[in-house]
Amino acid sequence: MKRAWSLILVLALILAFAAIPEAVDSPDNPLPPPDIEEIIEEVQTKYRLTIYYIYQDGTTAAPTYTEQLDAGTEYNVVSPTIPGYTPTMEVVSGVMPARNVEYTVIYIPAGSPDDPDIRYYNIDDYDIPLGLGALYMNVGVCAD
Repeated sequence: MKRAWSLILVLALILAFAAIPEAVDSPDNPLPPPDIEEIIEEVQTKYRLTIYYIYQDGTTAAPTYTEQLDAGTEYNVVSPTIPGYTPTMEVVSGVMPARNVEYTVIYIPAGSPDDPDIRYYNIDDYDIPLGLGALYMNVGVCAD
């Protein structure tokens, strides 16, 4: 008797799958390929552009700038003007990669009134520059 019920169950499953052939991916009835454009739209996300504005001693010079951008979007951000100081980057610009990006703009004392293009970097010989912390650098090493 158990064997008869098992046979009936197997036949019922075969008939159930035969009734919905459009849901089965087979050589006779292949499923349509997914729409690539829809997949790309689902995968794309926004990435964060962050720009920090600090003084030479590491204190905040201006509020942090943040913006959410799609990869491939061009950005062009003008650094805020602070009287008596010159930013190391007057304009932060580029094309947004597929990752978050951070920049740090450092404000240094502006040049003399006679020649405002002269920039002064006041770094003591025995001090760690720009608040980088306990950092040892060798020739050819770059720090971001």
